[in-house]
Amino acid sequence: MRNRQEVKGLPAVVRDAATAASRIGQTDDGERRTCITFRDYMELCLYHPEFGYYRSGSSRVGREGDFYTSAYVGDIMGEQLAERLTSLADEHFGPEERVEVIDWGGGTGRLSRHMLEAWSRSSNPIAGAGRMSITVADRNPAHRALAEESLADWIGSGRARVVDPDRQWPWSDGKGGADVGDAERGKSPVIIVANELLDAFPVHRLTCLNGGLLEQGVAWDEEKERPVACLTELSDPRLAAWLEREGLALAEHQMIEISIDAASWIGSLPGRFERAILVLIDYGDESEELISSHRMEGTLMCYFRHQAHDDPFIHLGEQDITAHVNFSILRKEAKASGWREIWYGSQKRFLVESGLLEKLVAHTVTDPFHPTVRRNRAIRQLLLSDGMSELFKVQIWEKTRT
Repeated sequence: MRNRQEVKGLPAVVRDAATAASRIGQTDDGERRTCITFRDYMELCLYHPEFGYYRSGSSRVGREGDFYTSAYVGDIMGEQLAERLTSLADEHFGPEERVEVIDWGGGTGRLSRHMLEAWSRSSNPIAGAGRMSITVADRNPAHRALAEESLADWIGSGRARVVDPDRQWPWSDGKGGADVGDAERGKSPVIIVANELLDAFPVHRLTCLNGGLLEQGVAWDEEKERPVACLTELSDPRLAAWLEREGLALAEHQMIEISIDAASWIGSLPGRFERAILVLIDYGDESEELISSHRMEGTLMCYFRHQAHDDPFIHLGEQDITAHVNFSILRKEAKASGWREIWYGSQKRFLVESGLLEKLVAHTVTDPFHPTVRRNRAIRQLLLSDGMSELFKVQIWEKTRT
């Protein structure tokens, strides 16, 4: 066996956390080991201050990263979203009020840039005149640096800014430092956009064994010098309560993911913003679909250099770990915290209702790289590619009056 001191970086952090824990779990080979919950393991892998996937100095999206988002399918998604957000502002806020759009988890600012460009071209005189501004809130310092570079012109004109949501109120939980004027910003109308953000929150993994619920934990295997899965008691009473409330009964050995963190984040927003619209865009489904027979292993997936796999115990801190969003659970928690649902459906339906099909242009061009051809291709890709437009859901909420 290699010397213990050779384990460094995030593996050493996980080892130390698991071996120091008071929680006990049982591995597949029957050994009892101290462990942490999978939720805490996932948080370390993604958000450890020094070694976490989203905290390192690397960009995680696009060609140089590990995955793409819808913002990378041309500028169509940003254009359609800009139009819908303008309509939401017209419907829910004063006709001349400035509205701040918070692109939460906005990464490199690509989607924000596409929205700002769309507003600049808009025939809507209010949107085009600067009514809509953008704040990119992202925890990754490399992403923030790229966003500041990409949005430099708009930042200079006062229509955009880039913040660390962990440090600046009202995007933080109030424990970090506050920007001058942020307290007043919490009183102004905002539209919060979370595009593929919820799937990045840590999840608890539950399974059914001998008719009872257990939670997946993570222990450290000294011989193999790597983390291993185990089963342990439930760490939070809400896990069983939410499943019971949903009327969900897992099959024997079936796995399901639940994100208390995502629900808590949504529940925290009404206390930070007095007047708000929330637009959630992510892949996921209703509870019934997420425990169907073809989901025996749950929905957890990892992405490493644009390759998808299901082993979260390799490439620690170097791969994305994600799971489908349970929109049924989020719906109940959002309503309980002061949100009113005003729209829900597939991303495909959202795009079609926003007039995307009308932007397809008839042509006789044979050059596949011609702008018109590329734009038509991007539209079809958003609507048809691998069924993703049906898997992705859009959920829009309005903060109820208090």
